[in-house]
Amino acid sequence: MTTEILIKGMVCERCVSVIKDGLTALGYKINKISLGKLFIETELNKNDQSRVEYFLAENGFTLISNRQLRIVTQAKELIADVFNKNTKYDSNLKFSSLLSENLHMNYDSISALFTELEGITLEKYIIAKRLEKVKELLVYTEFTLTEIAYITGFSSINHLSRQFKELTGFPPSHFKSVRQSKQTLSGKTTEGNL
Repeated sequence: MTTEILIKGMVCERCVSVIKDGLTALGYKINKISLGKLFIETELNKNDQSRVEYFLAENGFTLISNRQLRIVTQAKELIADVFNKNTKYDSNLKFSSLLSENLHMNYDSISALFTELEGITLEKYIIAKRLEKVKELLVYTEFTLTEIAYITGFSSINHLSRQFKELTGFPPSHFKSVRQSKQTLSGKTTEGNL
């Protein structure tokens, strides 16, 4: 039986080499290793898990439990579900309540775990997802900026514009111009085919 181990902190091929060489020296047979993931040929008992975890910590890496990864993945899926709906964002929705209720955990614990594994705060991740939805609506729909602010739950156009520019470096009007360019190109293509 193979044991899958998820590792935080692997950023390059040197990390892969350090972990592979070190665990091989400890007597573990590595089936496969890549950034963030390792497969050891045998099932690990508690003593083995402790040895592996200690080795990783000694070398600046962190063992990620499947439970931790599952919680972060579920949090991402819940957030995506909110923004993938084609209906208005419910401004009464509190992500803290949504995540706590669905993951059966205290929000602060979810947030801390998310930050630890993803390297970004949960709040910033949610803002980034909201702004991705704004970009999608700007480019692929005819909604006005006022309508988009309302749909995505921003309190005002100014709030939306400020957050948008801060994250993307562009004003929302830049993405509206992308939509207009697409329409112009598709119009020319259609006319040319007549």
